[in-house]
Amino acid sequence: MLRCLCVLATILPATGHAGRIDIAFTDLPSAEGSVFCALHDHSQGFPGSGQIASQRVAAGQGHCRFDGLPPGRYAVAILHDRNDNGRMDVNALGLPVEAWGVSGNIRPMMRAPRFDEAAFQLDDRPRSMSIRMIR
Repeated sequence: MLRCLCVLATILPATGHAGRIDIAFTDLPSAEGSVFCALHDHSQGFPGSGQIASQRVAAGQGHCRFDGLPPGRYAVAILHDRNDNGRMDVNALGLPVEAWGVSGNIRPMMRAPRFDEAAFQLDDRPRSMSIRMIR
């Protein structure tokens, strides 16, 4: 009986496991400051606020990771906070002067990216992505 249960456990799909997102960020203009990674599960506040999880890592680290996530629809926003002042610096026209990026590497002209453009589906398997930073 125990042998049958072990065989079934290896062929039946796993359910209820938490997902993981590994994010590599590339094309940082420097290794100064830190990188703020934000995970969103809805459009309100994306990409600047309203995240469900976040982390700040050294700019030279090159990656961030979110563990223990239930399956669902997510989007990631990343900011290179070069001067470590805790916010995105902008010029007189309101355009970013610090590097940023979002999942899917969406690059809209003259507006912030939208959640629906950057969103992806996460299941219970680990997911890796690369986000290219732009300025």
